[in-house]
Amino acid sequence: MFVKLDTGVVRHFDTALAGEVDSIATSSREVYRRLAALKGAAFARRALWQALTADKSDIRPLIEGNLTRKRIRLPKVFGNPVIGGIYGAIKRVQAHLLRSLLRAEFETVRQDRVAIVYNGSNYPESVLAEVTAGHPRVFVEAGFFPGTLQIDPRGLNGANSVPRDAAFYLESDQDFAAGGLPEAVNNRPSKGKFAPVDLQPGFVFVPFQVPSDMQVTLHSPMVRDMEQFLDVVIAAAEANPDETFVIKEHPSFKRSVIGARPEHPRVIFANGNVTSEMIAQARAVLTLNSTVGIEALLLDKPVITLGAACYNIDGLVLHAEGAEALNAALARRDWRPDGRLRRQFIGYLWNHYLVHGRYDDLPVDLAAQLERIARG
Repeated sequence: MFVKLDTGVVRHFDTALAGEVDSIATSSREVYRRLAALKGAAFARRALWQALTADKSDIRPLIEGNLTRKRIRLPKVFGNPVIGGIYGAIKRVQAHLLRSLLRAEFETVRQDRVAIVYNGSNYPESVLAEVTAGHPRVFVEAGFFPGTLQIDPRGLNGANSVPRDAAFYLESDQDFAAGGLPEAVNNRPSKGKFAPVDLQPGFVFVPFQVPSDMQVTLHSPMVRDMEQFLDVVIAAAEANPDETFVIKEHPSFKRSVIGARPEHPRVIFANGNVTSEMIAQARAVLTLNSTVGIEALLLDKPVITLGAACYNIDGLVLHAEGAEALNAALARRDWRPDGRLRRQFIGYLWNHYLVHGRYDDLPVDLAAQLERIARG
């Protein structure tokens, strides 16, 4: 019924779907062996030769996310054109060979199987995403609240299928929040060993994100990395002398932008503080498209977004696509999200969109939910 790759993050799907899922090994040796078993040794040899010699311009987009992530995380290593070039060449060969196998699989024995794609922005999952376009499939990633998963037939985060039209929520006769609302947010740990700082309530909270994550690389056209985000915040502080901005860097990203720019008296780093407490103390949250924006809505805080987000809905958040629009949004100090829209939106996410479970504690009816979501 299902097919997936052997990506470690979704390994628990093998157990939860025991007997119903085929997990395809992605090492080049196993890909070659499987291709030979499926299409014959001669076909596998030709596929390998093509992977080694053919023009791979159409493969580059499938491994670009891997290259970008490496350059961001290890700039001194993968910023080297020789090392980056070798790494990219190897990934292109691997992706070409894997694509040959997956095309053969879905052209022959897997036509109607539901493909489970983890994220889909980086190799090898990007190859599965490309090959399964037009087939039943779901994209999988962690959800917006603790104990939830995004499982979506269209994409994730800024590319997901959550309705963006306020009328969907406001004109519905259904009370999406009737089943309750989440009570907890994802309290991220401190970054490194930073001590908490004392904060005066009323600041604009700015949660930084992982710059190599798809939320930034694919869904943030205005801000491409956290140094640029810091520039945006400093410029906003200069243009809005009554505002103080408090930044918390993402704990999952080891590098820091502290010291990358001269200090500003109204731009404060609070890497050791608790996220939920900062949301509660803030007058507003300024984010690219972080799930912190949804958590802020849960706590009835104004949210300003700079990137593509599934919660970019008129009346729910203020969306700014440039410095002028950002300053205009910050000037609307009395603005609040529409109360009913906020409740309906969060209720829709919690009760209708998100799947309740974790990677290591998947729902007992996972197979039925995957089928329902993939096939509409």
